[in-house]
Amino acid sequence: MNLLLLMALTGCSGDDAAAPAEPSATQTTVPAELLGATWQVRMAKAENRAPFEGRESWKNWFQGRRSAAMDAFVAEKDPLGRARAHAELAAAYRQATRMAAHATVQVYGADAQESDPAETSYLVGVAGALLGEATWSARLGNASASKVAGLAAQDKAWKSWATKAVWPPDAPASSGPGAPPSDAAGSMPSAGSVPHYELPEKGTSLRVQAGDPGTLWSLSRWHEARAREAAPEASTAVDVWLAPWRLPPEPASAASDVKVPDAFLFMSPSTSSGDALLAAEVGRDGIAAVDRHAADSVYAVLLKGCMKAPSSGGASALDVDCVLDASASLGKAVEEAMQAANGGAEEGFHRLFADFARVGLLRAGDRLAAALSDSDASGRLRINALDRTSGTTWDPVFLASVAAWDAGNRNSVRAEELVHGLLSELPGLDAAQLPLDALHVRLSRNAAPGRPMH
Repeated sequence: MNLLLLMALTGCSGDDAAAPAEPSATQTTVPAELLGATWQVRMAKAENRAPFEGRESWKNWFQGRRSAAMDAFVAEKDPLGRARAHAELAAAYRQATRMAAHATVQVYGADAQESDPAETSYLVGVAGALLGEATWSARLGNASASKVAGLAAQDKAWKSWATKAVWPPDAPASSGPGAPPSDAAGSMPSAGSVPHYELPEKGTSLRVQAGDPGTLWSLSRWHEARAREAAPEASTAVDVWLAPWRLPPEPASAASDVKVPDAFLFMSPSTSSGDALLAAEVGRDGIAAVDRHAADSVYAVLLKGCMKAPSSGGASALDVDCVLDASASLGKAVEEAMQAANGGAEEGFHRLFADFARVGLLRAGDRLAAALSDSDASGRLRINALDRTSGTTWDPVFLASVAAWDAGNRNSVRAEELVHGLLSELPGLDAAQLPLDALHVRLSRNAAPGRPMH
């Protein structure tokens, strides 16, 4: 029995009962050459799996233990593996930053109360700067008289940066509480001691516990720098990997025609370099990115086939049901192509590898629908992708992004559930948990009057 099959039998928590039903009809046929170029079909052959099979790093990755995988990549002296792991963490912490920022502006901005500590203006200001929302970032500088240790200096530093607003805001973020120094020991630094601040409520003796949103941004930037240091030759691949997850104010990556290494594709939602580039570009270019990658991306072919003709005077739209059917069809096609590439023999990991393509297409459709300003289609595809993200397809970046989306939509319950499942793999995520808890309490009808939001 090969190792990946053994891992599949012992390490996967998914089950076939949760799989989507096969569609009644195939919407679009994927060209055989594109299907054969997917990492799933290529790695149906034992010789192509050899660089990954039998290693503790990828075994831990397969089983969702990212921290253990990172340690193993270091022990195995695998620079590309380390770069992949750090790039994923950089993306995950960016989504954690969005999550904390959205929750903060909801609690202390949109739902501000008279008893809130004066220092919440700093929290809202930093959150607004990270989200690119001038309404909230304008509050920077209003906590310059704070007596809370370190907060006035941070408020001044962020205010000084905001007058120039040249990305990235490294200086104020790197000097904040919990921010890892560039030479921090280990591969998984935390966010320091949380809470970062205890803020005095107005008119009471109570204190509010708070995390600094800038800390999570610092963790993201730290991992991005380590990814580039680990494998400088893969720096453009790091750009592609991060592009879909950048914060709203960040400049978009201009990378194109990049050959993404297998160490970045293996067990990822992108079946090929073309899919990865589509994910990097579709948020910026919409349907133009789909057209651009119709020759090198399985997802582009299928999404193009699911576009509805525009109504009179209307815009093009994505057919959600078509994408759902195409996802199931693609999974079946990948499984069949893997079996053929393996000399006709079916193996247990074929279905598990194909699941990455099933979920990946739904996520690509979500991004396209969002680019087309179709929030309903985007939301439906995102939730369907979430429902199918388990077992081998467990993805901390995507789960953190859903939590960030929920926080922005004032859905604290699911966001808290998602964060709870990520805490063991993302050190420092408790800095985002604090504003989520505050949002949950503030939205709850049963919250006791005058209770500090912590």
